[in-house]
Amino acid sequence: MKISSGIEIQNKSSEATRERLIEAGLKLFAELGMDGVRTRALAEVAGVNQSAIPYHFGSKDGVYRAVIEEIAREIADGLAATGLLQMSAAEGKTMSRDRCLKNLRALIRAFTILILSPGRSTDRTLLIVREQLRPTENFNHLFKSFIEPIHKTVGSIVARLNDDRADSEVTIIRAHAIIGQVLSFAVAQHSYLMRSKNSKLSLDKVEEIADVISEMAVVSADFSGR
Repeated sequence: MKISSGIEIQNKSSEATRERLIEAGLKLFAELGMDGVRTRALAEVAGVNQSAIPYHFGSKDGVYRAVIEEIAREIADGLAATGLLQMSAAEGKTMSRDRCLKNLRALIRAFTILILSPGRSTDRTLLIVREQLRPTENFNHLFKSFIEPIHKTVGSIVARLNDDRADSEVTIIRAHAIIGQVLSFAVAQHSYLMRSKNSKLSLDKVEEIADVISEMAVVSADFSGR
């Protein structure tokens, strides 16, 4: 029993060390990029021994990869919880226009709240932007985990509304523009705060932004009557 308890305590301590390194990695990698972070600084911010990095992750690159995987998992889980990412291109072709617009509004609203909600780390958004501008070998994990699924779902809806193919260049551009409306509030958040004379985003303000963006998404997605 004592041996079992000792192993359990050791496992909890090991997991806590991993979590501290991932948290420290998120902060430092977002601010400085992977090349700008030294393992020594990473260990100091995490409050662990430097030898914990190769022990748990193999290298600094391993910590970075774990940070990216954690970001991808959190956002992917949040989007999956909406139940709106399972629609295939074939299903989109048979879905009613009203259902398409309702699903698009709900998905974009949920994505906006997921990205902007208070308590969500701005470091997470910064790191995603870094990967967009200077992609590493880890970008594919972000793309496959949540970027491609939401992009394809929005594209399927846009294609249905405009009687187009889900993989046409115009549909992909339109889907990208719709998703970009959400990301603009994350990337250019300080500009919005200064313009609106707010010091930070409250939950009420995030919900207001989500309502506006989701309504704009619905309007911009349907070109059929123009």
